[in-house]
Amino acid sequence: MSFTPPTVLAVAATATLAALLGNLVFLDDLDLFFKEGEGVELLTVVLLGAATLLWFAIKGLRRGLASWHVPVALLLMAARELDFDKSLTEHGLLKLRTYTGSGGWTDKVIGGLLILLILVVLVRFLRRNLRDWLARLLRAEAGAWWLFVGLAFAAVAKTIDGIDRKLAPFGIDVPREIGMRAGRIEEVLELAFALCLIQAIAHIRRTA
Repeated sequence: MSFTPPTVLAVAATATLAALLGNLVFLDDLDLFFKEGEGVELLTVVLLGAATLLWFAIKGLRRGLASWHVPVALLLMAARELDFDKSLTEHGLLKLRTYTGSGGWTDKVIGGLLILLILVVLVRFLRRNLRDWLARLLRAEAGAWWLFVGLAFAAVAKTIDGIDRKLAPFGIDVPREIGMRAGRIEEVLELAFALCLIQAIAHIRRTA
């Protein structure tokens, strides 16, 4: 199979549309379409896994592992989508109360190692990829702009995630329906983010 950007875009878009339509047809309760761990979110996880496989398919095993922070970041995002961090502890590995509370040391050690891994991945991105990515943006290279659009989608998604909870301390009461719609928009934006990552990776050969 040729991993050219148009081919990858066509396959990813077609597979995503087919999966979404399949969910709509076969789900007994349409509310599950946007429920965590179901429908749109589950498809986002699948797309992040596909992005990881595409990374190695294009870069090769040796070159792919040389930049191991990229596939690790993709897998960490997939695990976060599935709330894997929360499944290991009562409050979640990324919550401050896990480390300041009276929980067991096992949770604290595992959480600390996970946070250390995330920091190492971020530092590697900043040192190895940030300058090159900004230069590609200025040159209007497609792969860099796919990543930029994807990050914009992710930023908006995180902003509206739990908007009712975020605004409550300020005395702003968000209607339940608006909170529900915001949650659904968040899931769709995260799906779009994963698709953008796939397309950004698909441009690696052409722009490298």
